[in-house]
Amino acid sequence: MTGRNDLTVDGKKISGMSALKIGNRFLCGGTLMVDVDLAAAAKALTPPKAKLQSKGIKSVHSRVTNIRQYFEPKYKNMTFEELEKRILLTVFRVTDIRDVPTYKMTDEDWKEVLQIADDTYTGDDFVMGTKPNDDYFRGRHFDGVGTVEVSFSVKNDVISHAKIYGDFNNPNGDLPAIEKNITNVPFAKASLEEAFRTSHLADNIGDVSPEDMADLMLKEKYDLK
Repeated sequence: MTGRNDLTVDGKKISGMSALKIGNRFLCGGTLMVDVDLAAAAKALTPPKAKLQSKGIKSVHSRVTNIRQYFEPKYKNMTFEELEKRILLTVFRVTDIRDVPTYKMTDEDWKEVLQIADDTYTGDDFVMGTKPNDDYFRGRHFDGVGTVEVSFSVKNDVISHAKIYGDFNNPNGDLPAIEKNITNVPFAKASLEEAFRTSHLADNIGDVSPEDMADLMLKEKYDLK
């Protein structure tokens, strides 16, 4: 384990993780890279240059790897099914796969799951996300915190809309509270700093200062569009 949340071998990432907090619900998913096409991964993964530079990394390709090459010789040709079985045996600390706690989905369960999928999870808004239609989209990587991005619009020199994104690990953070704090605030350094100062940044994002956040929104060098 290195950095904030990286599973690594020889300093290279072997896992991709994502998390989402909605109210009191926390969803987390992860992957293990076994036989990934690293060239394709390098094209698909496009983190900010500042994030790579902060870790002393030249490119995505030099940052990720597959775990199969680290398997002992007798496991080199292990199938995904065999790997899954070994992981389950290890996680549940049993020697027989039949001892792994299992829930068998009923027809009614599947009906409800598929209904939820049709109603919510197959739509473009969920799969692709809602594209912010704002005037500005700026982001900055903060060491030890992660990348913080702000999409916002300004009307008559006042912030009319704001949305905060990022890969910082703060499951209890209340981003809507910050967004509300900076909305209807003059688009000026002193006003933004004061708004962020009352936004409990340490609790909601991490170790970033009001000055850092105001600087992020005000300076064109952080443009992501």
